Amino acid sequence: AVVSTQSTGVQYSVQLLWWYLERKGTTAADRIRSLQELQANLSLARKYFSLGKSVVQLRSAAVSIHLNDPVLRYTLTLSRISQALQLLCDNLYLFSRLGLLPRGGDDYTTTLSSTSSKLWLYCDLLNLLRLCYELRKEFCVVRERHEMDERSGCAVSTCRDVVSRRPELISSLVAVVADVWLPLNSCGVVDVSPGVVGMCGMLSSLLSARDLWRKCQKEY
Repeated sequence: AVVSTQSTGVQYSVQLLWWYLERKGTTAADRIRSLQELQANLSLARKYFSLGKSVVQLRSAAVSIHLNDPVLRYTLTLSRISQALQLLCDNLYLFSRLGLLPRGGDDYTTTLSSTSSKLWLYCDLLNLLRLCYELRKEFCVVRERHEMDERSGCAVSTCRDVVSRRPELISSLVAVVADVWLPLNSCGVVDVSPGVVGMCGMLSSLLSARDLWRKCQKEY
């Protein structure tokens, strides 16, 4: 997971770099083309690192379906199922590009890419809904503590306490908000520049890598 997140971060960093150089207009076209080719290769590498993750996500969905909280149960389970299907589409796309599957033409790879983007968007929206729900629950808990302690519980102190209690929740929320622009752009819902895509992808990858690193530190 860490390697995949790092490759994703490098991929979008390269995209941001060639967009900046192209906009600046002082870099040779062949150098920009080389960076674009590097980005495409990193995208394929990211799909390679995701091999087998579909099974992991489906197993996680089998666990989350038994959660007591109905909102968490359905948002987590459906997001993991959609991510598993998205990764499966990415794997099929990779196999097709490598010649391991019979080539179905450009229409086949385009359909796989489009379906993957839609599932990616669906997964991000479900994660965004879940994180907002968890954030609302945290605000309710903090407000109740303020009332029990007979404190005023102003908005600033409430937000500060929520951030101190669940910093990983805020980090995940920012990462998903940044990440959701990528499938929105791929699906044609919005039209943003490659620089915005690169910035959002890099930010999301950095925050995800930091959360993974903290999780590994807690486990070991």
